[in-house]
Amino acid sequence: MSTQNLLTLLLALVTLAAVSAIAGLIGYNVAREGGAPVSAAIGRGSFVFFSVMTLFIALLAVLVPALT
Repeated sequence: MSTQNLLTLLLALVTLAAVSAIAGLIGYNVAREGGAPVSAAIGRGSFVFFSVMTLFIALLAVLVPALT
């Protein structure tokens, strides 16, 4: 893999982590609006973050070998 491909992969990971963080914040806000206490809302938001990040990593694991 060339340096340009590695930097592109790193940029994709950072972008997908930012999208996952936004999804986690949305999950937190939905839990708070639903009346959950802060500690439970943080747990739900982190669950959403890690679920979305896992989905993105699995997607990259399929796409990267197909593109190289």
